[in-house]
This record gives sequence, C-alpha cells and structure tokens, in this order.
Amino acid sequence: MTWSLFRWVWQLDGPLHVGMPPAGSLNRTRLYVPARAVWGALTAELARAEAGSTEPKYQIVGENLQVHHRFTYLFPAELQDGGWKAWLPTYRDGIGLAWRREDRVDDAVSDRAFRRRLLFTRPGTSIDPATDAADDGSLRETECVQDHWRDEHGREAGDVALVGYVFLRVAKAKDKYPPERRRLDAINTLFVGGDTRYGLGRMQRASLDLVSSAQVFDTQATLGADTPEVTSSAVFAHARADQGMTGAVELLGGWDRGSLRRLDQASPLWQPGSRSESPSTWKIEPDGTWSASP
Repeated sequence: MTWSLFRWVWQLDGPLHVGMPPAGSLNRTRLYVPARAVWGALTAELARAEAGSTEPKYQIVGENLQVHHRFTYLFPAELQDGGWKAWLPTYRDGIGLAWRREDRVDDAVSDRAFRRRLLFTRPGTSIDPATDAADDGSLRETECVQDHWRDEHGREAGDVALVGYVFLRVAKAKDKYPPERRRLDAINTLFVGGDTRYGLGRMQRASLDLVSSAQVFDTQATLGADTPEVTSSAVFAHARADQGMTGAVELLGGWDRGSLRRLDQASPLWQPGSRSESPSTWKIEPDGTWSASP
C-alpha cells in the first residue's frame, strides 16, 4: 500500500470562525483550519450523503476516513498569477509569530499586520426572555476570517481561499482515481468551524489536483510508508516533539465521539509555524497532528 497526494483549494463563501482561547469579551479565531475540523466536516457531509433514507453512520464514516485519509491543516491563500498561494505561519527571531507566502520564503509579515488583512468582528449578545433585552455582561464580539483580503489601505484585495493537502491510501501509486478520490469528488461544499447554523464557515471546493512532485507546501513528502511523512524544519500542524524546537506550545482539548478530552489530561503541542534546528521527519497522524519520527 502507498499514498496518493492531492492539493485542494476551498474558497470561502462567507465568514469563518475557528475558535481559540478568548481575550476578555472577544472570541478570537484561528487563521487556519485544523485537520481535525476538516475531518469532522467531511465526516458529517459524507455520512449524510451516503445514508439515503437511513440514519447517518457518523462513527463508521469517520473511522473509515481516518484509515484511508490523512489531512493537512488548511491555510489562507490569495490568488496570484493564476494560482492560489498559501500563507504559512513561521516564528522569526525578533518578530515572534509571523506569516509568509509559500512562494516567498524569506519575506514575512507580523501576525498583527496579517490579522488586519483578514479579520473583522461580529457583535453579539444574549437576550433575556423575561425582559426582551440584552443580558447584563453578555455583550461579546466574535472574530471571523472574512471572505476577501484587505490591502494596506483597508480596501478589498481579492477573494480568500483555504489551501491544504489530502493523502489517499491506494493499492497502486499511479492510481489517480481510487474509490476514495471519487468519494471526495462528490463533496463540493463544506461547513467548518463554529456557528455554522448561522451561515458561518461555508466553503466551496475550487480544485482537487493530484500532486506528482510529493511536495506539501514547501516540504518533501514520503508516500511509500504506512503513515505519510514529511521532511521539514518547520511544522504546519500542531506537533509532538521532545526537544530542539523554537516557537510556542499549546494545550488542545475538545469533544471526541461524545467524550470531553480534558486539557489537564493533554500534553502540550508545538503550534503551527514552530521549527526545529535542522530538518526533521514528521509523521502525519490520523487526527492531523504531526509527530517527530525517532
């Protein structure tokens, strides 16, 4: 068994909110979509589409996806010279977290400046049914990734897309259209992130293209192993590594098949953009996180 590699592009069709720890009354958003959120959205869409008149089998479909697929994180992208170029996180000396376009390795902008190009806020509050007025202390703002870029003057500067990669397990390396590829081809719309019931997180698939060079962003992938691997000094997912890294760490929690995964039972993971002193080999796990190979 081996893996086929595809690059896919999802164009935002509305605001996107992917939650992270808040700051006071501000619900902050990530600028990328974790692989786990992509897996969950695909699980929901495929389970409903394939159920027909029966009850959707979410757990079975989700487990099958984790066996036959590996997903990378999706990063914001802009259209340049007829192609979508992703912006990737990177930690730089003297700057901290910054962002660089995948075709410009040496140029980077600060996280603060980059967020100004992408984000806006939506106000919200809870309504007290007894008075039909806002609850005291409930006024909040929610950050969202907008569906168009801003330039340095605040003017619209093109559509926003999200770019990532998907590995498909296949019997033959040259099998361009395995059953799992045809399965993904049937999904043209996804809802990811928070508040999807209110129209947030809607994405339309723009492309799903076979990658012959085994390049994942600007890293080299290995497709012949039982688990796909990439060789890179920077990580573009939350990653597990014992030492030799520069960047930031984060605890991740959440719900897993109806059970709460508690933060106090988790181990810190290196955030996307963190880097090692020299190129390392990283395995892409079923949940989309990376782990350093021994």
